Amino acid sequence: MKKLVLILLAIVATGCNQNSETTESYVIEVTTFKYKASVNAGDFWKEDAKIKDIYTSKQPGYISRESGYSKGTNEVVVVVKWKTMADAEASMNKFMSDTSVVTYVNMIAAPTMKMERYAVK
Repeated sequence: MKKLVLILLAIVATGCNQNSETTESYVIEVTTFKYKASVNAGDFWKEDAKIKDIYTSKQPGYISRESGYSKGTNEVVVVVKWKTMADAEASMNKFMSDTSVVTYVNMIAAPTMKMERYAVK
């Protein structure tokens, strides 16, 4: 019986390792910025909450989106996962001029915006 349990545990452990090695690659897009001083924080976060539903989740290659805020730096961070680098690039190229997000874009202090993309393999 002990041998059977050990064999089963070895099979499960081996299966878990194989799954982690075959994970598909994706892209993490990290954008940081400050919203304009004239913007009400509550209004900003209401608009931010809409972005996932009205824009980002509708873009080809979208996986997930989350955002947060640092009181220390007074910065917003938005982390989006994309299937490919091309998907991330296409979305951002369209984002700044898309009419569905114009209110949100106008709240961002554009000179403070920084974006980096990271390939996860």
